[in-house]
Amino acid sequence: MEVKLTAALRIDENGKYMNRFYPLTLEFSKVNGLSLSWTIVHAIDERSPLYNLTHDDMKVMNLEILVFVKAFDEVFSNTVMSRNSYITDEIVWGGKFRIMYHPNDDKTKTVLDLAMIDDYDRVDLALFSATIQPAAG
Repeated sequence: MEVKLTAALRIDENGKYMNRFYPLTLEFSKVNGLSLSWTIVHAIDERSPLYNLTHDDMKVMNLEILVFVKAFDEVFSNTVMSRNSYITDEIVWGGKFRIMYHPNDDKTKTVLDLAMIDDYDRVDLALFSATIQPAAG
């Protein structure tokens, strides 16, 4: 399975608004097996086009995240693809997904609870960003 993310932003270039598309670097863009869950992670650091943007900045710039997923379906021996997009208002600012798997009662197997697929907790981003140290360069 592989995924690609693209950030679409409306940028003011000399008084004229232009739509620009930026590929987002991912922590892992491919996985060989999907036995549990996979959270797609793009680090918002100095190399990210989203670096130093506030939620309000993203709204003004009409941020849209385009998600392209491609995988191989072993049952039908076929490649499957999915395309989705998320606008700024659909992004949970400061959301952190909950772990959706746990051991079964006798602790012999891992249970993946799909009912938790959209469950998240809110994180105070100000506290989180204060704990990140800049990389030595």
